[in-house]
Parts: sequence; structure tokens; C-alpha cells
Amino acid sequence: KPKLFFIQACQGKEIQRPVYVEADAQIPELPSMQQSVSPSESIPEEADFLLGMATIDGYASFRHIQQGTWYIQSLCSKLQLLVPRGEDILSILTEVNEDVGRRVDRLGTKKQMPQPAYTLRRKFIFPVPRDPPPSQQHR
Repeated sequence: KPKLFFIQACQGKEIQRPVYVEADAQIPELPSMQQSVSPSESIPEEADFLLGMATIDGYASFRHIQQGTWYIQSLCSKLQLLVPRGEDILSILTEVNEDVGRRVDRLGTKKQMPQPAYTLRRKFIFPVPRDPPPSQQHR
């Protein structure tokens, strides 16, 4: 079974600065590839882990004083939006990277880039819940 870890923590004190870019080309959708694995095959001990880090090594992560951390805000929002659509976890984390990467502090000088690392061997798709989350259930 896959093991997923999402860690909201700084990995250093350096601050990521904005870099201004201009779009020069569209990237076409890449076709997804799936492989089937026989149950009798062995796998490496380190297989099927996913580590979602709030930022890259050496850099600080940020939080809004009332709304919380940029990474966890985005992760929760994207999970809530994309899990019911059947999106796989790496696609969701790519959306999180895009969202957090667009954020900037109120002075416009600080940026953040999350970093997933994984040894997943297959697409991981959360099962769509049958019942609404407890926060949306009527009592």
C-alpha cells in the first residue's frame, strides 16, 4: 500500500525571490502511461512512498497569519476540488505547485516552491467518498 506524507516545514532560512518570465511556447499534454505489475513480482523496500514537502531544501515556507500556510491551504483546496474528479495524486501536486508558485507575500518579494518526491510505481487515485465530509453532513 502506498504511504503518503505531506510535510509543512521550512527546510532552511533562505528566501526564494521572484523571477519574471515570458511565455514562449505551449507544452502539449503528455500521454499518461500505466503499467500492470504481476502480484508475484517483488518490489524494492522503498517503493510506493510519496513525500510532499512545502518547499525545496534550504528555503523557508510561508503562512498567512489567519488563513494558514500557503502549501496546506493549496493542498486542501486542490484535494477537495480534484479528488472527486478522479485526478491522480501527482496531477494534484502539480496543481499545488502551480498555485503556491504563483503566490507572493504582501511586499511582492517572497516566493515558495513545494517539492514532491516519490517512488510510486502506479498512479495513485483517492477513492471518491460515498458520503459527504463530516463538515457538510446535516445533523
